Amino acid sequence: MDKFVKDLLTEDVLIEVANRYNVNKENLYFVGGFENFIYGYDRDNQSYIVRISHSSHRDLADIESELDFVFYLAKNGAKVSMPIMTISNNLVEKIDAADGSYFIISAFSKADGKEPSPENYHETFFYNYGKTIGQFHKLTQMYTPSEEIKKRFAWNEDQLIIESDKYVREEDALILDRLKEVVIEICEIPTNKNNYGLIHTDVHMGNFFVGENELTVFDFDDAAYQHFVSDIAIALFYYIWFTKEADRLNKADFFMTHFMKGYRSEFKLSKNDFLNITKFLKLREIILYLVIFKTVDVENSNFAKAYIKLYRDKIINKVPFVSLDFAKYL
Repeated sequence: MDKFVKDLLTEDVLIEVANRYNVNKENLYFVGGFENFIYGYDRDNQSYIVRISHSSHRDLADIESELDFVFYLAKNGAKVSMPIMTISNNLVEKIDAADGSYFIISAFSKADGKEPSPENYHETFFYNYGKTIGQFHKLTQMYTPSEEIKKRFAWNEDQLIIESDKYVREEDALILDRLKEVVIEICEIPTNKNNYGLIHTDVHMGNFFVGENELTVFDFDDAAYQHFVSDIAIALFYYIWFTKEADRLNKADFFMTHFMKGYRSEFKLSKNDFLNITKFLKLREIILYLVIFKTVDVENSNFAKAYIKLYRDKIINKVPFVSLDFAKYL
């Protein structure tokens, strides 16, 4: 998150946020945030999450379209964290910032269950993980935005891709070349309702809680029109991204075996579409490289240094993210 955005989130803004949900500012507690500020509060024995987005990241129409999609999934049986209303019965509201920009607030019921941990990493868990994403893809085939809701943006309209040259060092010019190459490859893939639609795009284990035999997904902030296989690539990517080389193949194989059984119980992606997964794994490598330079103080971040050390040369030299025979998971 840019420093100027952090400076704009003043005490007065937080007081106004609290007022919109009829709680005292002292009852808001900071949870975290990477591209948005995330706060929590408790009321009537229930817990809620408030997300504060800045207009430099998303505009009001973007967030309205996100919540429209989340509501659609929920009313059709998907397990998602439900949006809640402000005291004015709005799902989304603006709060002006000191520089003439604005913040956008939205709130959600806190998801059931808890954050997944290694004790959850068994066959049933990965099966349910795949099943959940497969259900989303089945439902999105029939989704159309509600009246007066702006259509959500496409994956290649994201600011990070369009303005990618702003976020890398001079010595990383080849990273931009690799980004352009993979974007062109993906844009050449034919699209239809069976392989492309509005999806979450970031269903890693930090964006859902796990309860008994089910997952509850939240944070649709990056939802975009994208190839369905991208969601599968994201799940695999974040499960093994820092795994030691000696363990990488076995860990990936176990994940994909059970994840794809769950996914295919809900949705059948064609072989040709599924085998494009390698392109989306490479896209994620590069996108995260850009995100690091956009949002992190690289010189003072051990995570950033470790990621750059592990993936920079692999991106430049076009080394596959993982050398699996993906066809066998179909």
